[in-house]
Order: sequence, then structure tokens, then C-alpha cells
Amino acid sequence: FFLSPTTSEKRLPKIVQLATGFIYYVSIAGVTGARTQMPLSLRRNVKKTKKITDKPVCVGFGISSNSQVKKVAAVADGVIVGSAIVNEIAKNAKKKDCVFRAARFVSQLTAGL
Repeated sequence: FFLSPTTSEKRLPKIVQLATGFIYYVSIAGVTGARTQMPLSLRRNVKKTKKITDKPVCVGFGISSNSQVKKVAAVADGVIVGSAIVNEIAKNAKKKDCVFRAARFVSQLTAGL
């Protein structure tokens, strides 16, 4: 189950109740992929969700830089980076050190946490 900026107040408690493991909060409305900034509503919506559940709230979609990871980590219990890592692997797929390069990219994303 996913929550997003467009999730209604009525659906929010239902989704939180049905979710298992953690709550996946979609940071943006639209498609996944790199963004230059996180929406202003992110902090407010994650805090609102955390008030009604003990489950971890993790944020994904559009997160692709260290500064974005830090901003999301300041409010969420987890940060989900998908497309940016897939893109890094694709960019280096034919190189012998592809795994090393992908791991280095993840280290750069999480530096300073």
C-alpha cells in the first residue's frame, strides 16, 4: 500500500491499518525519476502519517541526490532510492567495476547521515 500527496484524509487511516512492514509514502504526484527538489508538503504529510501509526514511514520517488536523502531522512524513518540506482547501474553495466560504482553511488547518497 502506498500513500501519496493526493491520498484523501478518509483513505489515510485505512491504508495505514492495512499496510504491513512499513508505510511507503510517495513523495510526489506523477512518475518516478530524479527531481531537483522535494515538495513542500512532504514534511507535513509524513509527520501527519507518523502521528497515526507506529509503523515506519519510508519515502520514495524522485530521490536522487545526497541533499534530497538528507532532507527526507530528517523526517522519515527510511529513504527509498530506486530509479537513480538503476540508472547508475545501467550507465556502468558494461564496466568490470559496475558493482563497485553502484556501491560508491549509494555511499555518496548516504554520506553524512
